[in-house]
Amino acid sequence: MTVLNRHSVRTQRELDTVTAMIRLYCKTLHRGAITCPECESLFEYVESRVVNCRLGDEKPSCLQCQGHCYQSAKRLQIMHVVRWSLPRFLWRHPVKALQFKFDKMRSNTILSSRRTGDIK
Repeated sequence: MTVLNRHSVRTQRELDTVTAMIRLYCKTLHRGAITCPECESLFEYVESRVVNCRLGDEKPSCLQCQGHCYQSAKRLQIMHVVRWSLPRFLWRHPVKALQFKFDKMRSNTILSSRRTGDIK
């Protein structure tokens, strides 16, 4: 599960956060030293969707997006991983957790400004 730095800073930070959440989830629940194939395929799916997002660099966080590009089964799976790992993630990776929250707040301000017409 190697993530190369070929994306924008925000996209790379989002992928790093998802990687850490999936690793925490897999290491705790699947009890493996390495990521299992199921969690590895979930990360690859998330990476492909984030990198190829049609909204580009102006995209909100995937939780705030109006047009979800995930398949419904994968969306439920990643939502389960995020819901399970977020409370534990705060203790394990506090800086990444704060960045995750700031990105979420940033996307909320972008969405609200688009609705009011401030940014085109």
